[in-house]
Amino acid sequence: MIVVWFVHKFIILFVTVLLMHAASPPITGLAHSTMEETFPSEGERLTEGPSTLEFWFQDPVVLHAESIQLKSQTGTEIKLEDTQIDPDDKTHLISNLIDELPPGSYAAKISVIALDGDVLEENLNFQVVEKEKTKHQPDFKIIRNYPEDGEITDGSPQKLDLWFNQPANITAIGVFDDRQQSISIKEPVIDPNDPNHVVIEFNEVLPKGSYQVTWYARPAASDDISLPDTIDVFYFAVDEFTAIQQPSEGEPVGSAWFASMGLKQTGYWLFFIGIMALFGLAFFQNVIHREPILLKRSTLSFFLLFFVFTGVILVLVAQKSELDSLSFIQFLSLKFVWIPLLQLGLLLLGIFLTKGRLLFFAAALLLIPLITGHAAYPRYGGYLSLFMNALHLLAASIWVGGLLAILTFPKKEEMKKFLRSTLPAFSNWAFGSLTVIIVTGLYITMKYVPSYTFESFWKSEWGKAIVLKMVLTLAVLLIGLFQRRLIKQVTEKALSKVVNLVRIEIIYAALLLLFASVLVVSTPGSAEQGVYPSTVEKEDIELDVNFSPLKLGLNVLTMEFEGEKVEDVQVTLFMPPNYQVNYKAFKVEEGVFKLTGNLLHGAGTMDMTVKAETSQGEEVEFAFRVVIPGEMRFNE
Repeated sequence: MIVVWFVHKFIILFVTVLLMHAASPPITGLAHSTMEETFPSEGERLTEGPSTLEFWFQDPVVLHAESIQLKSQTGTEIKLEDTQIDPDDKTHLISNLIDELPPGSYAAKISVIALDGDVLEENLNFQVVEKEKTKHQPDFKIIRNYPEDGEITDGSPQKLDLWFNQPANITAIGVFDDRQQSISIKEPVIDPNDPNHVVIEFNEVLPKGSYQVTWYARPAASDDISLPDTIDVFYFAVDEFTAIQQPSEGEPVGSAWFASMGLKQTGYWLFFIGIMALFGLAFFQNVIHREPILLKRSTLSFFLLFFVFTGVILVLVAQKSELDSLSFIQFLSLKFVWIPLLQLGLLLLGIFLTKGRLLFFAAALLLIPLITGHAAYPRYGGYLSLFMNALHLLAASIWVGGLLAILTFPKKEEMKKFLRSTLPAFSNWAFGSLTVIIVTGLYITMKYVPSYTFESFWKSEWGKAIVLKMVLTLAVLLIGLFQRRLIKQVTEKALSKVVNLVRIEIIYAALLLLFASVLVVSTPGSAEQGVYPSTVEKEDIELDVNFSPLKLGLNVLTMEFEGEKVEDVQVTLFMPPNYQVNYKAFKVEEGVFKLTGNLLHGAGTMDMTVKAETSQGEEVEFAFRVVIPGEMRFNE
């Protein structure tokens, strides 16, 4: 019996997948953040309490009753009047405060839901201080240093000089060569003639190459221990520029192939199998075979419905654990909860109402892109990507459902009739479906990951799942071409071979849907790698930039200018909401400037601004978006 065979094979596959996952070493990752800007900003000291808390995200988000929570330094919760989405900007959240905040420290906890159903959590800390305490306290900062950032000195300097805008205490300072080895220095000394000037002498002569200086300092007169140290990094070179290198990579740390596999991913897998098979079987019955004898209230239909029900329960349990502060009624109000329940209702109606079965199943199927995957994100294509995902699902469902239909039909006495009529028709539908699957799959892949290297693609969970899906799809295509030849033979022996191959395809289909469930819970950006300029030419100046290598950690940034002569280059790297660093680039030859060091501190999307000063004293600015590959995403 087909149901017994299907259950037996699926149990074997399910247990195998669970064992593979259990055997994989767990990894701990940071949840990716979509928050780009806040008011107040992180760590900001306000002289009067804000009337609103505001948050800007990269993509639209979904609110729930506990999205914004504000507490004082004593842990007392502060009630907010309301939290709403800006009607003119769906990425902008506004929380209105009821009362003015008194002086003190405050912490806001932000919990919103992304368009694919993932819960995103962030924290915001700020202070409200009395105005009297802020008077006559200029911001502590460094004015200049020697050697200068980006300077190539002639010979080894004997000392470092740091000038601040007020007397300073150096709490820590380190100098490192291009192999990241520490350089011996003396204790910082305050210049007796200028209390704002700190001198640090070297204990050794510096060889040729690049050097990194990292210092921590605070105002000497400050008695506010809550203020953090000011931290800065600058680079200089002796005689020539060299790239800062990692002395030893060490042994690579083992990681799971698919670390995101878990309760939610398993739920999506069962959900996909059940709902796609139900629609595909109904499509086979109503469109391909055109004889209403399949998928009555059979054991198989209820077994597939049980798959969908189990999958929905697993996903909802995982989501409720992420939103445990919400009441049951509040949880049910989320579209990521009521839409799956609506899908279950549509499937039940389809099973019991024969005439509208195909429409009910289609409606349930086409709701999937609205609550799973990444198609709903505007940056991943919006409505067009939703349409392509819907086509992808329809085509895959026709193929999967048809395979199950072949195994449940025909009876022995009807084999030849089935072979002559229905199998050729399904073969044409299956071949067309595979064509649509391949075309839409390629579109989705290129839309989600427009730029990558083989290394960045294969190292990511999302990329691995795509590659494995492609391999399995190619195998299915080859099997399908062989089956089309067998069908033309019109013999019982050929039919037997076709059925055996269909059993293999069923296993491949289950694996394809497994990898599809991994795609839903993983991040496309982890496979992406590229530099995207907003403009590459301004005022007769062209700029070409290159990171080598473009990945997390140590990099060399090379900037080549053509056109008007460039004398000075400043680079700003910014990762919302709070990270920003500025560097002055080394001029290594005419028109070529370089930076080296730990420029890309985290995987994710980073904004870069290059300001070039021409020989005529004019300033030209170029903007870029830099995408760094990696699973632990920031600003996405």
